[in-house]
Amino acid sequence: MTASASFAIRHERADDAVAIRRVLDDAFGGPAEGNLVERLRVGGDLVLALVAYENEAIIGYVAWPRLWIATPRDQYKAIALAPLAVAPAMQRRGIGSALTREGLAQLRASGESIVFVLGDPIYYGRFGFSVEAAGAYESMYAGTHLMALRLTDTAPDGGRLSYPAAFDEID
Repeated sequence: MTASASFAIRHERADDAVAIRRVLDDAFGGPAEGNLVERLRVGGDLVLALVAYENEAIIGYVAWPRLWIATPRDQYKAIALAPLAVAPAMQRRGIGSALTREGLAQLRASGESIVFVLGDPIYYGRFGFSVEAAGAYESMYAGTHLMALRLTDTAPDGGRLSYPAAFDEID
């Protein structure tokens, strides 16, 4: 997969769950995101999940669950970037950026058409996400922090986003 001078990236494995949970809880200061990831796993909603590791220790994590876009004519597949976390002691070393870039590259290669994220427009803007690209989509998260990135030209120009049930239970 991807490696830098001090860390590498690979797909998550079942035996990573405890370490991933620790990174999520530490990075977000509570259990909400860890609970979300557990529900996404149980629901079979994760399209892609990557870990960053250094000396075999998990130091970062990103999940890419399936979303759906409903239009008057059809339903289309989409992806969410949620959540992205790096262990607090390891932040500001490019780990989150590397996880994001690797995930986007894999999703693009697999034919996914559009990715949505809820977050800081300045941070996610560096990867090509924009609030404007998400503007034509209805979402329970609509607003100044919902962004989209088109990976292909096959995504619909608008519609209603449908998130997995796991998002309904966010603490």
